[in-house]
Amino acid sequence: MTTNSEELTPQTLEERIIAKAIEDPAYKQRLLSDAKAVLQEELDASLPDDLTVQVLQQSPKHLYLLLPIDIDKLVRNGSLSEAELDAVAGGLRYIATLYKAYKHLT
Repeated sequence: MTTNSEELTPQTLEERIIAKAIEDPAYKQRLLSDAKAVLQEELDASLPDDLTVQVLQQSPKHLYLLLPIDIDKLVRNGSLSEAELDAVAGGLRYIATLYKAYKHLT
């Protein structure tokens, strides 16, 4: 998937969403109130019904640190195939692939 001749990776997707939220107050409000719907629009794809997407706004008194999914653990447990690992590394179907692998652990 590409956007303006740029490969869509988790980082470029995040940067694009943040830039839109900074520029457009209505978009930012939608992102804060229904992040999953906004993300589905940005990805042009449906996300699993039981997947939760949360957006938080930092403030001077509230900072957040995100720890990513432990990909090594998913590979060791066999929850993530080599093809899926390649897709995650390349940014393809990033969220859906990680979610599928995560579901094997729960």
